[in-house]
Amino acid sequence: MAGADRPHGAGSASPEAFRSVGAGGGALLSGLHFGVTVLVTFFLAPYMLRRLGDTSYGLLSVAWELSGYFGLLDFGLRNAIGYYVARAAASGEQSGLRTVIRNAFWLLCGITGIGLLASWPLAALAVRWIRTGPLDESTVRSVLCLSFAVLALNLTGTLAGSVLSGLRRYDWLAATNIAGTLASGLFVFAAIEAGAGLLFVALAQAAGTMLPWVAQQFILHRWKVISDLWPPALDKPVVKQLTSYGSANLLMRVSELLAFQTDQLVIVQHSGPAAVARYHIGRYLALHARRLTAALSAVLAPYFTALSASGQKEESRTFFLRVNRWTCSLAFLLLGGVTALGQPFLALWVGPRYLSGGVWERSDTVLLLYGAAMILRSLMAVPYQYLLGTRRLRVPTAALAVEALFIVAGGVFAIRWKGLAAVALVKLASSIGIAVFTLVPYALRESGIPVREYLLRSIVPALLTGAATGVIALLFRHAMPVSSWAQLFLAASVSAAAGAAAFLAMSTAEDREFLRRKLRTPLG
Repeated sequence: MAGADRPHGAGSASPEAFRSVGAGGGALLSGLHFGVTVLVTFFLAPYMLRRLGDTSYGLLSVAWELSGYFGLLDFGLRNAIGYYVARAAASGEQSGLRTVIRNAFWLLCGITGIGLLASWPLAALAVRWIRTGPLDESTVRSVLCLSFAVLALNLTGTLAGSVLSGLRRYDWLAATNIAGTLASGLFVFAAIEAGAGLLFVALAQAAGTMLPWVAQQFILHRWKVISDLWPPALDKPVVKQLTSYGSANLLMRVSELLAFQTDQLVIVQHSGPAAVARYHIGRYLALHARRLTAALSAVLAPYFTALSASGQKEESRTFFLRVNRWTCSLAFLLLGGVTALGQPFLALWVGPRYLSGGVWERSDTVLLLYGAAMILRSLMAVPYQYLLGTRRLRVPTAALAVEALFIVAGGVFAIRWKGLAAVALVKLASSIGIAVFTLVPYALRESGIPVREYLLRSIVPALLTGAATGVIALLFRHAMPVSSWAQLFLAASVSAAAGAAAFLAMSTAEDREFLRRKLRTPLG
């Protein structure tokens, strides 16, 4: 697919802008960015816990959770930009491409201005709701205000990233994002080592966040893709298209934020920041395994858009089954290992105190329940991207909204009923409903894929891969207590190799050819 949709002879944008990366290369690059993010967090989180303490670390976590809600002010426009940029690029309409970008830019600029004005009042309201513990209230308010302001700037700042995604230039998108992640981690480390206060630590993190925006804008200006943003202008038909797609996407994003970012807010209000730290540590591995799956599959929507725009229905169906088999198998391999080796990992990573206490308050219990939930949610990764890429938004919008209400209400009840782990149990119940009974069946029906073919070609290989990984990991733990990083690495390597062998045993000739091609040309 790389380069197949390259427009010729239209407008003056550089041909370099349309040298799209193939789907496999895009997924690998997205996974690389995710891996760097995980490594930075892996080393930074325990360091921050030791140097800042549970309360300060918990506050920074909550601040970024709250700032995630602030990102909703884009009204879904950034994802709409990716969709319409992908359609315009697939059909070679450079004038339409520029029109979409110009309208989106000025819409987002207006919203960013409103967000900046609202940052301080929202922070003042939020600080009254949070149990600040030993932290000074003015410091908490300043940290929250900074987080909100950065997210307001993020609304316009990430426009260039949405355009790069729509153009499928995941090479430059990944490179700039990786640079920003590394810079953010280094800035935070330097601020803490210098003895800076909590506000300056948050400021250091924000500075790293902004770096990719500047780099991505420079790249698109160099390609002359966003060289004609002035004068300000809004075209009513284009605005209507953007807001129509964006409004549905907004509701889905609101629902996803409620599903994944209310947990810590419910916990901090009921039990304080220290309890948030225990929950955050517990869900860390499972959540990041899910985020890796999401990161790999997030690149797929523009490819489904291009196939849909060019009328390639059979190719889209084949593409769906192939990438779903790979995505689910990888997710099951990761999460099978996470659930089996999560407890020794936590003991080595943050210490045994997070594994002590009542069963419903322990981080390892959170990990097991959250891991089971993420295994189920991995089933909907590719179907969800198919629905986004083909603009089938009504059913997923309604389903995600219902799930969000269930999670919020269930979380408020669960934390009072049993404790931290009960919040993860609610996530498990909701994942069964949204993945198994709603989005996957709907996507199969819309794509014309029979359930039996889906199960045989996608789910059976994934189940065998996950089972092999988990069983071998448990046998390893039974034979040898995992009490050092070397033993944990060995157990993870052996179990992952068993899972990979199980997948290869079930693989098709197409899978093996794909692997050979990726080894020769990773971005092809």
